[in-house]
Amino acid sequence: MTIEGNDFADRDFRRGVWRQTATTVALLTTIDAEGRPNVMACEWAMMVSHAPMHFVVSVGPRHVSHATIEAAGEFGLSFCADDQANLSHIAGSFSMRDTDKWSLAPFPTYEAKHIRAPMIEGALLNVECRVIATQPLGDHTVFTAQALWARYEPEKRPLIYHQGKYWYVGAQVPKE
Repeated sequence: MTIEGNDFADRDFRRGVWRQTATTVALLTTIDAEGRPNVMACEWAMMVSHAPMHFVVSVGPRHVSHATIEAAGEFGLSFCADDQANLSHIAGSFSMRDTDKWSLAPFPTYEAKHIRAPMIEGALLNVECRVIATQPLGDHTVFTAQALWARYEPEKRPLIYHQGKYWYVGAQVPKE
């Protein structure tokens, strides 16, 4: 069965379109003016330029992270390894407004080199980012950031998010 159309105002249609995408899950870290760290699951995070290296994240204004990114002008991105689904689930299921997410799971962190926010240890890829542009876009803001420092672990595999569930990367598909 094929579903098609342009009724993007319909929540079920939008959700169906969105669930056909697959993304690498990132944990976005920030720190507020009082020095309190925050972590949120950020499905909409990706590299958009190799040289210079830039990343974008899309964050809704209702999230605590939105205000802290705007105030600090920086954030950390830790792209989850496939053994970090629980961290992503906790970071994406609670708000800093009413829950101390850091107390719900052992979020292993290390001190960043160029930003104030902590980085998540054991991630596939960690990138320290400085915001260079913001663009309101529908019900989100797209923050474009320059990579200041990156660290990756090539033996790790990414955590994939598709159809509202976490997945492992499977076998390589031949090009022909």
